Amino acid sequence: MKAILVPLDNRPVTYLFPRLVLEVAGVEAAMPPRHLMGSLSEATSSKSICDWLIDTLTASPCEAVLACLDSFLYGGLIASRRSQASISEILERACSIPRWRRIGGSRLTVFAQSSIMRISDNYDAVEEKPYWSKYGRELFAWSEMLHKLQMGKLPHASEIQCLEARIDQGVRQDYLEGRQRNFQVNRALIDYVKSGDIDYLVFSQDDSGQFGLNVLERHRLTDECCSKGIRNVVSYPGADEVLLTLISRWLVASSQAKPCVLLKFNLATGQSLPSRYEGQTIAETIHAQLAAAGLNIEHHLNGESDVARANAIASADFTVIVHTSGERQGDHILLPGHADLRQLDTSAAVACTLDLAAQTETPLVIADVAYANGADPLLVEQLLKRKDILSRVSGYAGWNTTGNTTGSAVALGVAAWFSRHSQKAQAARQEMSEVLKQALFIRLADDWAYQTQVRKQLAGDLSQQRLEEMMQPYLERIKEALDFEPGPVEVTLPWRRSFEVEITLKDSVTCQPA
Repeated sequence: MKAILVPLDNRPVTYLFPRLVLEVAGVEAAMPPRHLMGSLSEATSSKSICDWLIDTLTASPCEAVLACLDSFLYGGLIASRRSQASISEILERACSIPRWRRIGGSRLTVFAQSSIMRISDNYDAVEEKPYWSKYGRELFAWSEMLHKLQMGKLPHASEIQCLEARIDQGVRQDYLEGRQRNFQVNRALIDYVKSGDIDYLVFSQDDSGQFGLNVLERHRLTDECCSKGIRNVVSYPGADEVLLTLISRWLVASSQAKPCVLLKFNLATGQSLPSRYEGQTIAETIHAQLAAAGLNIEHHLNGESDVARANAIASADFTVIVHTSGERQGDHILLPGHADLRQLDTSAAVACTLDLAAQTETPLVIADVAYANGADPLLVEQLLKRKDILSRVSGYAGWNTTGNTTGSAVALGVAAWFSRHSQKAQAARQEMSEVLKQALFIRLADDWAYQTQVRKQLAGDLSQQRLEEMMQPYLERIKEALDFEPGPVEVTLPWRRSFEVEITLKDSVTCQPA
């Protein structure tokens, strides 16, 4: 099997990790050369990506195109917020989508993603237009008010007028024009689903509150799909993990039988916790991610007879354990003007998660969402000591948002399940287990070692030597716990900022930058 992947940009989590997940599944991945993909400051060349995709489809048969449309419509996720391209230019690029089916034939599966432009509640303009550094939080509040006004939930319209007076008129106009352009492009993409050129489309809602123009756009898009009788378009909070979720869905759809998956929350109270940066509860995000991955879910099994419970467990292919704090979701990043949630007492929650894992006989997928922007340090410390549990983990993630974490962990679990059920020789299956160790090593090194331990100690010092020295002891602990010797490990900051790290296993072809 072979799939063509078009990622959002060239970051490790969006470019390298999806390819590794497909290798865990035993599936060949074709991806654009990494130097063609966009970065923090450079947009992807839309024409280059489009030409590469057509050439790749023409050169050899493949079963699927899994594409983040932002890359060749705008030049990437970040470029979708900054691009000055007109709506006509972007729609012209979209006209290449029907060619994929014509070249690949009726057996080609096309799963795609397009983002709903985010509204971040801060003054950080690194990934936005320059005016966000001055008006970011005001634009966020204004967007909320406009949505509430539409819903009849804003008591006094004068509140909007007061806020608008604080935002430059030109900024407001530019911002609304950008939003309107992206919204109209997303509306046009629905027609490609209706025509059958796209089999499944995700409108991903990146960084959101409960209210906002992005939420309003999401409702309008889904309402339009309903009015047209289109059911294979979904929208939910997420962005960086969406390509991984598309991989999950394709692998599940490609198998003869869907996996039966058990879903367990470590604490009942964790389900209703607000999920940071997503505008909904943790449980809502978990269910949206699992549904998007195409999974059949058996829930807690509460109220079931002992026989029914035993039968469900016996037939399960793997168990997703959602690790929450039980009280509120923490955050390893402290944003100005927001509460400090960097250090929670999760000891009781960790004990519950470990008990669940120890009592579960199936392979384990752990969605570590006790914190945003990194793993729960207490959980990982215990997992590294519990080889009896860690040896049964086929998927783990604990980074950024609940959606990012869940989509990543589940994709790895689905890939491991797919490899177990594919018709391969035992020797090949053993090779897959080593690839799975690579993936788990990278997730633990990124989500725990870097995000929760090293990043906070860098204190603005992004020197390569300091980064390597600080990471080394944590990497050694992960190697020992996984019983895994990957050879030389390179640690870099690919975008020359502290937000993301790249863990490269030098002896692995998979993890080499293209």
